[in-house]
Amino acid sequence: MVPTSSPARNDDTERALAVQEAPKARILIVDDDRSTSLALTAALERLNQTLVVAFSGEEALQYLLHEDFAVILLDLHMSGMDGYETAALIRARKKTRHIPIVFLTAVFRDDSHLLQAYSAGAVDMIFKPVDPFILTSKISVFVDLYLKQFEAQREAEIRHKLQEENFRVRAEKISAEQALRRSQEHQEAMAAAEAQQRILIEELSHRVKNMLAVVNAMARQTLASTPEPEAFVEKFLRRIEALGRTHGLLSREHWGNVQLRDVASEALEPYIIEDKTRVVLNGPPVAIQPKAAVALGIVFHELATNAVKHGSLSNNDGVITLEWQWEPEDSGAISLEWSETKGPICKKPTRHGFGTRLIKLELTHELQGTIETAYEEPGFRAFMSFPTSPRVASPAPQTGAASA
Repeated sequence: MVPTSSPARNDDTERALAVQEAPKARILIVDDDRSTSLALTAALERLNQTLVVAFSGEEALQYLLHEDFAVILLDLHMSGMDGYETAALIRARKKTRHIPIVFLTAVFRDDSHLLQAYSAGAVDMIFKPVDPFILTSKISVFVDLYLKQFEAQREAEIRHKLQEENFRVRAEKISAEQALRRSQEHQEAMAAAEAQQRILIEELSHRVKNMLAVVNAMARQTLASTPEPEAFVEKFLRRIEALGRTHGLLSREHWGNVQLRDVASEALEPYIIEDKTRVVLNGPPVAIQPKAAVALGIVFHELATNAVKHGSLSNNDGVITLEWQWEPEDSGAISLEWSETKGPICKKPTRHGFGTRLIKLELTHELQGTIETAYEEPGFRAFMSFPTSPRVASPAPQTGAASA
């Protein structure tokens, strides 16, 4: 009997089942009478299944050690080990206790005889002489049940394999997606690093040019006020050494919070070595984080560089005033004003260089703040604001010139 295919199977399962041969159920016939065994075999051949014949209980048990059977036809009255003993041993063994047993008997006594047979593990009884139609009808039921169970188990195994294959494909897909994402992230990081490198190179080039201009201006101013060679060298070297003190402040504080006044003093000190009254710092104590300190150091340096080139520090009389205060309502923000006076007449530039862009970048990006500039005739002014730590109780505002 060939099992029919279920319409619910998917195409993959159909193809997997098609490559396997149609299964056959094994039927074990146990009867010590060869003529009866021959008659049973002839009747059951029409089921087109595998028939195995044993002529004793011992031989049947030998077959059951190695093979699985859909049903067992077991004669009750055999010489040696009878059907009851054989059935008891079959039911006692875990591997074979599930196999249906149909007893064969030529003796029919009473209901107690039937109860004894069922108690021994039989699921049905067939009486001799055997009617071939009754025999095939009853045995076909057990064969169909066995084949359906076998088919269900095989389909379950195929579904399990398909699920495993699906999980493997999905895992490979996820792994490939993760690898692609990591590659994209790496490429994006490389692109960002290259862009940052270009900015740093451009900034370095700008800073080097500004540094050379500042050194040149320092040399001219120092030479104008100190023509003696030995005195010139001493003052000039002091100004050069002071240029690198902004990061020194952070290093001394182990890159912790520093005071805004100290950042301004370190950034502006190279320009006021001879006359400290030329830069006035005015504001309350404000502790700022290292990132903000570096950004402000750059801003102050760029403003001072511009003042050296074109503003109040380009002559001997100009003055720079840097004032800051907390903004109202305890907003945690600081406002600063950079004012230049007594310098050359201030004119609005026709174009803005990298220094101006750098100042705006530091204020808006690094400090999340704002900046506005004014080119007035008395001198250049810049109005800045940026958020910082919430205001804490501090001493009264200090007023005075920058400290050396």
